[in-house]
Amino acid sequence: MISKVAIAILVISTLGLSAQASDNTLLHAAGGNVVDESGSPVQLRCVNLSPWLDPVVYLLGKGGFRVLTTSSSEFKHRLDELVGASKAEEFWRQWTDHFVVESDFRQLKDRGFNCVRLPLNYRFIVGDTPGSDPTLNAAGIAPVDRAVAWGAAHGIYVILDLHVAPGGQNALPAVADVPSSDRVARLWAGTTAVLNQKMTVVLWQALAARYARASSIGGYDLLNEPSLPSGTPKSQLPALYKAIIAAIRIVDRSHMVILEGNNFAHDFSVLSPPPDNNVMYEFHEYAIFNREWNRPNQKALTPFLQLRADTQMPLWLGEFGEESLRWQSEMVQLMKTNQIGWAIWPWKRIELGNGHPIMQTIEPPAAWDELTKYLLRTRFSHKPSSAQAEQAMAQMLQAIRSEHCKENPAVADVLSGH
Repeated sequence: MISKVAIAILVISTLGLSAQASDNTLLHAAGGNVVDESGSPVQLRCVNLSPWLDPVVYLLGKGGFRVLTTSSSEFKHRLDELVGASKAEEFWRQWTDHFVVESDFRQLKDRGFNCVRLPLNYRFIVGDTPGSDPTLNAAGIAPVDRAVAWGAAHGIYVILDLHVAPGGQNALPAVADVPSSDRVARLWAGTTAVLNQKMTVVLWQALAARYARASSIGGYDLLNEPSLPSGTPKSQLPALYKAIIAAIRIVDRSHMVILEGNNFAHDFSVLSPPPDNNVMYEFHEYAIFNREWNRPNQKALTPFLQLRADTQMPLWLGEFGEESLRWQSEMVQLMKTNQIGWAIWPWKRIELGNGHPIMQTIEPPAAWDELTKYLLRTRFSHKPSSAQAEQAMAQMLQAIRSEHCKENPAVADVLSGH
């Protein structure tokens, strides 16, 4: 089974990008640092481009607690039911075209950033028709190709982040796109776990084959926030990482691989020593989930610094944010002091009015708010007519364009480390 799947995906993947002229040189790990081809250290100053290719619900709609318990697939399915699959598909195609464009890469470079983390949902880049082998989806992979090309054109590294893996790498609907009615991380548990892991390996080999010659690729972030279910041997995580890396190295011996720890990128106890000589370790921190980080501080950072010292592999703060500007500023300064790169989460989202400033704020039309409340099944929401839903969708497609968003240059200066 796995060899047929691999052949099907790799046939498509090898039709991907050829080597392109780029201001970027390949990054790799050396002596605890990320360095370029000349050996000069590179501090990654990044943004997370979500919800571009993975429509995380809380970033694009209001609905109280339900925005955290509704998966992106459920949200999309309900829109299909309301307006019809063809109209919904066209909406998401235009969403992809409008949410990030080449001028955004140019502006990020001008603001002082040198990197983007690109969250990917496997469902949207892999076609899987029942009874047939999966292949890379041409429409789904096209925006990834564009991002890699824009990165080459504007000196921005692109880190591919498998944000949603087959079966779900953790049990949170808003993070791993698992069903709200079945919150199980089936990458690790259940009768489909073995197949899901094999598909994850094959998918990464396909992506690596497609982008092996792209110097604007900064690295491969193999699993976003994995979290093994209770009772699952922790050895499963390094075993899967080793299998993915072995598959990648068949087609790409150059790009960095990026490993996140268990327990949502916190526990690295089974990931040392590193399984490859070109590894970066990635951790995530939010004050709302970890009181140690109520204020960014050196003590809370110590375990990660010890990991770097023990392995001589670099560190990267792949997600942080959703806090006050002061908190975000202190986090950036802490990372700069310790020679660690960072990536703010997110770059762009709807206005939440919670005092947590971001660089680009989407101001959604009232009709979109009403539509999303219905799709999220919130209390007292009303089913819009098809015409009302389509109007809301059209208005939102304009609202998400960067030229229509509310920009905060002061936040950009802080987050780029100026």
